[in-house]
Amino acid sequence: MRNRDFLLVMLAAALWGAGGVLGLELGRHSSIHPLSVAMWRMLVGGLSLVIFLAVRGRLTFRFSRAAWRRILISAVLVAAFEALFFTALTLSSVGLTTLIGIGSAPVFVAISDTVFRRDRPQARTVVALALALVGLTLLMAGSLDLGEHGLWGAALALATGAVFAAITIVNRVPVLGLAPVPMTAIAFSIGGVLLVPVAAIPGLGVATDVSGWVLTLVLGVVITACAYVAFLTGLQTVPPFVATIVSLLEPVIAAVLGAIVFGERLGPVGIVGGAVLGATIVLLRPERDESEPIH
Repeated sequence: MRNRDFLLVMLAAALWGAGGVLGLELGRHSSIHPLSVAMWRMLVGGLSLVIFLAVRGRLTFRFSRAAWRRILISAVLVAAFEALFFTALTLSSVGLTTLIGIGSAPVFVAISDTVFRRDRPQARTVVALALALVGLTLLMAGSLDLGEHGLWGAALALATGAVFAAITIVNRVPVLGLAPVPMTAIAFSIGGVLLVPVAAIPGLGVATDVSGWVLTLVLGVVITACAYVAFLTGLQTVPPFVATIVSLLEPVIAAVLGAIVFGERLGPVGIVGGAVLGATIVLLRPERDESEPIH
């Protein structure tokens, strides 16, 4: 596991954490339904990468069956993740959705690795996961509300975790001739198109002023496209189980930014939870001389 790839996964988690705040701000500013926010972030992220690569003459990959299979599977999975997560948010609280949706992903990866690869996680990563889940629970303790349709929301959040685990597992091994950037560009463009009819159910929303479009562009280009490129690139040497644990850094960033931007109060318990989550990242960091992946 290379330090550079580990840092890329951390960067992706940090950007996703900022995405929650920006997505909420975009929804409030332009009165856009969360499903439309998900649609725009994928369309803008994918198409911006396509344009960038086309201008630089780098929108190329080996047109093999394996490459197209990876692109289409990734497109469907990411679109499903966005739709499930944002739908779960409308049925349950942010805290419960985050705890179940993001917290369950490394558990699903561990189960998959054990069952299908006979690859059990090392003690260090199991301890890190346990600490991370404790920290995440403490961080979200103030918003763990089932709500009126909480059980349905919890079920969708659990499905969200399974889908995110699948995204990570599917992209564990790169496809020959398909780099992470063009794969992300094409897959997200397709995924964004797939979300159009889903977002149309509650009504398609669109930014109505310059500020709204700036938020849309930042959310799509930086928070979505750049984050997924970093995450998928990091998966070249960072094992999926470790990557999904590191992604739990996302709610910490979101909580801190929420306190700064929206004046939300973390409280002592939340601060302790954030500190525990941060400690898991230190526990998982690669050693200087580490050359073999950590499972």
